[in-house]
Amino acid sequence: MSEASIDVSPLALSILQLLDERPMHPYELAATMRERHQDEFIRLNFGSLYHTVDMLERNGWILPLEREKEGRRPERTVYKLTDSGREVLIQVVGDIVARPRREYPHFAAGLMFMHHLGAAQAAAHLETREAALGATIAKLSRILDELQAHGLMRLALIELEHKIAMLEAERKWVRKIADEISEGRLEWSTGTVHGLETLRRRHGTGAH
Repeated sequence: MSEASIDVSPLALSILQLLDERPMHPYELAATMRERHQDEFIRLNFGSLYHTVDMLERNGWILPLEREKEGRRPERTVYKLTDSGREVLIQVVGDIVARPRREYPHFAAGLMFMHHLGAAQAAAHLETREAALGATIAKLSRILDELQAHGLMRLALIELEHKIAMLEAERKWVRKIADEISEGRLEWSTGTVHGLETLRRRHGTGAH
């Protein structure tokens, strides 16, 4: 299997990216991720962080550079990025940007089975979601403004800009569907699809 085909997690990519800036120990990696609000996009805890660091070291993508000892604190290992690690970073990021991936968000599953709810109940839940999305958008917009005020350029914050745009698009769509349900314009019936297997084969949507 080539390096480019390996499924590298967002947390692993974040570690590789930060070590491309300078050598760091795991605690510094975590602190920097939180400082830059990368934990809005990756699942970050020390257990997964140390596990991922160990995996990256075993693959030869990062290497221990030195060990730091400060007072009574446990010894910390400072890691650096290897040449092969930088190649993986560039290849995987390029692949992610270029190729859409099939994703399985929880919300899509909820929409798939929403017809099991009553129409009024579904509309109420969507309105609750709209409010939550609005609060998240406001929070992320404040973070974006704060980081820009501290001198970060737009390219360094492009993922935050993308997330805000996607959340805003979802919020507007959720409002639209909630209104259609409340006003009776969305027929509350799924109907029956005849020849479903033929359709699946035609459109290549069978199980993988």
